[in-house]
Amino acid sequence: MAADFLELAKKVREVLATKHEGEDVKSLINAANYAALNPNERKDVIRKEILAGMKRDIENSGYFKQEKLSYLETIIPKIGGYFTDPFSYKDCLSDEEKTALHINPELKISREMADCMTEKGLSETDPRQIIPIIYYMNVFSISRKYKLMELRSRGITQVKIVNMGGDLDCKEIEGHTGMIFPINDVPVLPLPGCNAPYCRCDFDAV
Repeated sequence: MAADFLELAKKVREVLATKHEGEDVKSLINAANYAALNPNERKDVIRKEILAGMKRDIENSGYFKQEKLSYLETIIPKIGGYFTDPFSYKDCLSDEEKTALHINPELKISREMADCMTEKGLSETDPRQIIPIIYYMNVFSISRKYKLMELRSRGITQVKIVNMGGDLDCKEIEGHTGMIFPINDVPVLPLPGCNAPYCRCDFDAV
């Protein structure tokens, strides 16, 4: 993983933590109703909640213009992977325009994106990565929440924390992986002291 992506992801996490530390996106459905859904319906619930989380984070980040938030809400459903964003690249800034905005001239910057971002957002090492970072922050935290709902609905009473491995993992998780917890007493993720750009850890049934 590129060092500039890791650095920017950690910065975005810190910025958002000061805005809504400890606050969670409100669940769209309770555990009993979620358990009754079929797999496609569950995916739809999770997807809608991810988009709600993205909307909140985009609004709170300071990287995007307030007057563009309603427009961003219509295009963020296009997001779906690392290093992708929902903007069109049919019209991009010229090298002269990027220089005037203090953007790395080597980056291909969509004019649509530049029009939506504040000076703070455009000043980051690679502004194109901000929305994908916000996307994955929400993907992992919201998917993990519904994973616990699913496990409880199956009658699972014990779980363990599993990490994904690689340079996005934090050191804090090393002392917890493989440990078995009662499902109602499992530690909240991310763990205190987690320094990952975003927590990718998950729960597995025991």
